[in-house]
Amino acid sequence: MKVCVIDDDPLMLQHIEAMLVERGYQVVTAGNVSDGLARVREQRPEAVVVDILMPDRDGLNFIMGMRDLRDDVRIVAMTGGGRLGPGPLLRMAEGLGAHASLTKPFSASELEAALAATD
Repeated sequence: MKVCVIDDDPLMLQHIEAMLVERGYQVVTAGNVSDGLARVREQRPEAVVVDILMPDRDGLNFIMGMRDLRDDVRIVAMTGGGRLGPGPLLRMAEGLGAHASLTKPFSASELEAALAATD
């Protein structure tokens, strides 16, 4: 399975990429929402793991943009939550169309389960 990972934190991006590659996934990465949407158009991944809290456009904007771009992509939203805590942000992400959500930090097995789950 090809997965696009979108996160503005380069260390988190590398960490998630390494977790997925180790488990046999093909991974493309992006450091912001605009690049992430471009990667989805160009690379056609089956799933996207997107951080919610990012500067400029956030992960919620990405999820809304995916409605118009492709509706066949599994979206996993993730966040540490910032000042609000993760709950409200992840509920908003799921309300906008994310199929699963994860609170940072998470394990490789939790990530894999979120990518593999059926709705």
